Amino acid sequence: MRFTHIYVEQRASEYPKAKEILSKIPDAAVISIRHYKDVFDRRRQDAVLQREHRALILAVRDGNRLFDGAPVCQSFGQKNFYYASSMMNCPFDCEYCYLRGMYPSPYIVVFVNLEDYKADIEYHLEEGPMYVCASYDTDLIAMNGLTGHADFWKEMASEHKDLLVELRTKAAPDVKDNISNVIYAFTLSPEEAVTAFERGTAGSKARINAAAKAIENGAKVRLCFDPIIKIPEWKEAYKRLIGDAAGVIDFSRLTDVSVGTFRLSSDYLLKMRKAYPDSKIAWYPYAVVDSVAQYEPDTDKQMQEYVCGLLEEHIGREKIFTWN
Repeated sequence: MRFTHIYVEQRASEYPKAKEILSKIPDAAVISIRHYKDVFDRRRQDAVLQREHRALILAVRDGNRLFDGAPVCQSFGQKNFYYASSMMNCPFDCEYCYLRGMYPSPYIVVFVNLEDYKADIEYHLEEGPMYVCASYDTDLIAMNGLTGHADFWKEMASEHKDLLVELRTKAAPDVKDNISNVIYAFTLSPEEAVTAFERGTAGSKARINAAAKAIENGAKVRLCFDPIIKIPEWKEAYKRLIGDAAGVIDFSRLTDVSVGTFRLSSDYLLKMRKAYPDSKIAWYPYAVVDSVAQYEPDTDKQMQEYVCGLLEEHIGREKIFTWN
């Protein structure tokens, strides 16, 4: 992703990480700001236009940097489950992404005070082992060449064996490290969904091949069939996807598999519909159950059970995690 404009908080400008990032984009216009929210949260923004002309914001994160895992996030049986937000927004542009409803702007915010994140991690580790999903609000792997944030989380895992880190991605990275407490989670979607709804991401076969190579190099790998999208002929599409994956990936060496249908906070959905009036995903007639927009319960259950059934042909049910 190419950034022509970079907003930099005045207090962030002296951080080594900020200087490192700026040195990699020497031609970008740098604009000094007081606080990232002055740009990110301003009113009457045109999200559609901003997605075509993304800006980068370098900032310092105050307050909470590690958050308790939300009910709509899978904990994979881990007790002390957190997610981190060292970046906000993703370089990819998936039409169904909850970030479209969560944030007022598609600009990407990179927090440069990583030493504070390190201190937070070590503080929480005093309470016992912890599991951190570091890429819920972004794709750290896709941005790593610019920010080095994925490297930071891998370094934290290397230094603290009781810290388990998940790095989720829709890119196709060349994973060569095999840190025992880092899980590379590859989200897999049928190529039809990638083409229609996952703008900028790696193709499905590229992700499959990257996951296979990561396993061969000794890395821990999780496959995420999440979210399952009700595309035309969805049964055939997911059957083909799982068949393609099983033809390349040794499922017996997977850490586990995640399965989940599309779901979104009803509040986020309303914001998505306002910001993206032409979105087919946003305007689907979802059912709302406990303030969560999802497919009709019977359809939701059928889709999840169907995908799980396909996966059980290749991996034990005890390694398949679902939302219910």
